[in-house]
Amino acid sequence: MEREDSSKTIVRSESVYQAEEGKASDVLVHVAKTWGSYTVLHEEAESLTILVTLTTGNRMRYHAHAGRRELWVVSSGSGRVVINETERYVKTGDVVELLPGQRHTIIASTDLSLIEIQLGDTNAADKKVYDLRQDFYDDGSTGFSLG
Repeated sequence: MEREDSSKTIVRSESVYQAEEGKASDVLVHVAKTWGSYTVLHEEAESLTILVTLTTGNRMRYHAHAGRRELWVVSSGSGRVVINETERYVKTGDVVELLPGQRHTIIASTDLSLIEIQLGDTNAADKKVYDLRQDFYDDGSTGFSLG
């Protein structure tokens, strides 16, 4: 099944989920985004595991979640993570912990993949988006601020 949803395309595989066995969903969901894509790997009541891929130069929207914590494990590539307007370089093997309420994004310096584990309220309606502005200074350095 495929459907268009504003800026993303959602593709679902055939379900192998058997409700009577009480197993977590094995239905793969692949979502194409303007910055790359993500695939749902595993879902439980209060956890969601996804594979996120970003293409070089792209980034997720700068956002926060009130009711969940996230763990990101960079599985390939490199980029910059911005948490509460503070930037940090990340590469393959790095782990990033995001606490509830922290504003965050990742900017891909190369094609980048990460495993994201969401713990708590995994409802996407929990997301609050912020306007992130990159500031350029006379000395050639850059910084981030809310626009």
